[in-house]
Amino acid sequence: MSVGIGKKGKASPHAKYIAREGKYAKLMKDKEDLNYKGKEELEYRGHGNMPKWAEHNPNYFWQMADEHERKNGSTYREHVITLPRELYVNERHELIEDWIAQEIGGKHAYQYAIHNPPALDGDEQPHAHIMFSERTIDGIERDPDQYFKRYNSKNPEKGGAKKANTPKMSAERKEELKAMRDRWEKICNAHLERGFHSERISMKSLKEQGIQREPLNLTMAQLKQPEIKEAYRELLAAKNDDFMAELDVWMEFYDDNLEDEIKNQLAQKHEAERQAQAQQEAKKEAELEAQALQQEKQEVARRLKLEAQQQQDLKDEKSRAKAQAAEAEQARPKTAKEYVERLSKEQRQKVKDIASNTISQYSADISSKAVELYEKATPPNQRAKPLFAHYAYSDMNEVQPYKSLAQREIHKKDPSRYKDYANAVEITNAIQDMERSEGYQRQAERTREQNQDKSKNQGIER
Repeated sequence: MSVGIGKKGKASPHAKYIAREGKYAKLMKDKEDLNYKGKEELEYRGHGNMPKWAEHNPNYFWQMADEHERKNGSTYREHVITLPRELYVNERHELIEDWIAQEIGGKHAYQYAIHNPPALDGDEQPHAHIMFSERTIDGIERDPDQYFKRYNSKNPEKGGAKKANTPKMSAERKEELKAMRDRWEKICNAHLERGFHSERISMKSLKEQGIQREPLNLTMAQLKQPEIKEAYRELLAAKNDDFMAELDVWMEFYDDNLEDEIKNQLAQKHEAERQAQAQQEAKKEAELEAQALQQEKQEVARRLKLEAQQQQDLKDEKSRAKAQAAEAEQARPKTAKEYVERLSKEQRQKVKDIASNTISQYSADISSKAVELYEKATPPNQRAKPLFAHYAYSDMNEVQPYKSLAQREIHKKDPSRYKDYANAVEITNAIQDMERSEGYQRQAERTREQNQDKSKNQGIER
């Protein structure tokens, strides 16, 4: 087990690396490709404790960490753990899930993956990457801009999520790492025992375990050197030969059925691994379907919300229009007097002229129509005098019937004519009343001024 940290700008690329996304997808083993030698299998990958804005895209969380963490700050910590070959694929996954529940729990956002590349001896080399944010989860919803800000102890809701493990000295971290390795030894051996495997791991040195040989520690740089790599492979082959020789002796000591039993157990192991792989693929497919369904639900919810907002906006617009109409109705003058009082002197004269024209035109149309009706109803030889000559004799009995008939025909043809006429008369009367009132006021003002001047002159004379 090793523990590392990631600097600002490294989180998102590393998350893609362990999840084998983007350009790192080519590192995965494709069984349909005959040239997959040297590539690895991605046994499992997953994430948890992500904020809502990154639940379905964990790499977005690491992108925001790279963008918003302070300069020279760490964006994640990582456990890199070698896993026992003896455990089946699903057993290795259960071991890592238990480790995450024990060490991370619900305290930090995390992402993990289990890789299984081929080892130098041709066998499996399973290992896990577990990267997690040091920002602790406190139940406060924060957007990406706020999540990675400095923690505010007095008002946590105004600051970022608090960072754990800071500040600590190097010696303290070393002791914590030893304690963590001890916990890993215990949980890993518990899973080996649960799976009925006899192998165990130990964090102790070979000397502390009573093993009389020197440890073989080779760096990756050394292993990449052809001569060292070949020598190491020969050593592994020799160890395997020794093991097979011991196995042959052991099998000769026991009955012949033991070989068949071992082969049967190996076949069962391979079948269990195949089933576990099938379950993993089915789980991935189910996760993709669930994700697609969730996205569809979110899209439907978004459309419904948008439609509801549009309906509300339309309702608000109608309410505003109704209120404006009511306000306009309230402000509209109720009488001709109110209307005239709001006009300026120039506007009043224009309105007066228009009203006068309306009245004159209406009267002229009535008279013209009355003459037309009179002449139509009275033969020329029976016309003692023109129709409107009767006015000179005050003989309204001759004139009024034709004017009334003319009015009815004109109103029938255009019902609004009388209303316009009546409004014009009302406005004209209102303007005349106002002008008379203003005339009275001016006369009173002149009289008052004359009286004041007269009083002043009398005072001067005295």
